[in-house]
Amino acid sequence: MNESMLDNIREQHRISYKSSIKEIIKNNTTSLVDEDIMFLFRNPPLDSMDIIKCKFLDIAKSNNVILNSEVLNNALDAYRKRLKKECNILKQERINYLSDIVDEFDLKKDADTIKINKKNLNVINKMIKTAIKDVLVISYEKTINKNFDKIIHCTIDEDLKNKIYNDINKYIKNNYNKQIIESINMKIMVKDNILLNSIKEHSERYLFTINNSRLLNDNLKKDID
Repeated sequence: MNESMLDNIREQHRISYKSSIKEIIKNNTTSLVDEDIMFLFRNPPLDSMDIIKCKFLDIAKSNNVILNSEVLNNALDAYRKRLKKECNILKQERINYLSDIVDEFDLKKDADTIKINKKNLNVINKMIKTAIKDVLVISYEKTINKNFDKIIHCTIDEDLKNKIYNDINKYIKNNYNKQIIESINMKIMVKDNILLNSIKEHSERYLFTINNSRLLNDNLKKDID
């Protein structure tokens, strides 16, 4: 086998290696967003598990106010739908950002491998966390908060309405959003570690194949001889 054919085989091996790493990134990110993050926003199977809805009901009950359940449910559905749409955008941005890093490696030397480090992940993670913080606020404002007057079913004193409004907003924008961000931070940290370990393991297999490939090494020996 001549050197040109060997170079072609090596190049195909590099292309396959890069593709595999990008597939690992895609699967890791999809799992992070679709399973871990979106789990926090999914419509729970029982009303008693819906934290936001329960907070509305508790505050309304403590103030002897009746809520329009249909309007509240529709607003919550719109809120979750908006969050899902925004999270899907962030998912693609993480995939694109990390895949671009993979493409930057030329792997011309047999000992070269693809490396994604904590610094790379910190950049995209900071962007994602900042975006989610903004999305939580904007989504709430444009869906639930926007329909607040319709959610309050009965005619009540303006001062009481403002009190309920402030109580709910304080809880959502402080306690609830803070809990969501903390949960997302933990889920990102876990997925980052899984990603780094998966890339390391695959890179080790890539090097092992190069160093132990009978096809490549036998022909290298022949060329030397």
